[in-house]
Amino acid sequence: MRPLRSLLASLTAVCALAAGVTVAGTAGPAQAAPSDCTGGARGFRDHPDDASGDTHKPRRIEMGGGIVITLEKGVYVGQQIAFGKISGPTFPGDKVWMDWKADGWDQGGPPGTAIRPWLQCGPFTVQRIGQSLTTPFKRTSTDPAYQFRVCGSLNSNHVVRCSEWW
Repeated sequence: MRPLRSLLASLTAVCALAAGVTVAGTAGPAQAAPSDCTGGARGFRDHPDDASGDTHKPRRIEMGGGIVITLEKGVYVGQQIAFGKISGPTFPGDKVWMDWKADGWDQGGPPGTAIRPWLQCGPFTVQRIGQSLTTPFKRTSTDPAYQFRVCGSLNSNHVVRCSEWW
């Protein structure tokens, strides 16, 4: 019986290690905060929470109950921009954020502030029933190394959902 327990313990340790390596390989920044992208930080710009992009939404996530999280795009001072938005019958505690990556050519801040694998802009938390909430916006690029995605979670279940990168 003892060799079987030893084998099971070893297999459990290997599985836990493998799972930890996978999680560490895809995890985002450990200390993400709204301050990483508000007030002009890293080239992001604040705008009203009721802002909307153009009619084409690059990414859309149906969260359930009529709540939608979208990656919006628009134009500001002649440049295309992107931002995340949560809308619909939201509840306090619902969250939205935007992940941004710019591998190799725009690190978004002064030397020494690299953002790898990406920067999480947020999370921003809904404060009242039915509140529409946006992330700050940032210019976009056609360079495939410069990408955005929108993520969010509902207070009712805390399940995090993210769009594909755009």
